[in-house]
Amino acid sequence: MTYGLNRFSAALVLTVTCLFLTACGFHLRGSAEIAEPLRQLTLVMPDRSRSNLEPLLRRQFEANGVTVNGGSGYQLEITSESRSRREASLGANADIDEYELTRKVSFLVTDPLGEIVLERKLTIERTYDYDADRETASSVQEAQLYSEMEQQLAGQILRFYANIKP
Repeated sequence: MTYGLNRFSAALVLTVTCLFLTACGFHLRGSAEIAEPLRQLTLVMPDRSRSNLEPLLRRQFEANGVTVNGGSGYQLEITSESRSRREASLGANADIDEYELTRKVSFLVTDPLGEIVLERKLTIERTYDYDADRETASSVQEAQLYSEMEQQLAGQILRFYANIKP
């Protein structure tokens, strides 16, 4: 008897939880709704060395049904990108306690006629604690933060692109 009651209670709790989640508008982050004319994209990167952002952008767009560099259509051009690190705070002995990382990207989107339909500059900043005694761990943390920032920038660029009205 208690086994059946426990199953009923679990089912009831699950049902109520699902109702609350759907009532508040929650939904899992999924693919972006991209209009059909936007599904052909040419990605243009700066002439400098290969960017860490390029494979992330390709992956994001292709995962959302956009053919990258697959013919004529819209063009996404990364006009500039930069990353920097500066001291955010100093300790009592003038030792560095925190670093601030900044990742900036400027991009523009042109339609098939060459008209600029979107132009943005995005900036993401993160701060992390620096420990001179654990410099290797701090450098790994810095690399991970830059990677997360680049993923976030790629997601933001995709969302801006998806909101273009063709």
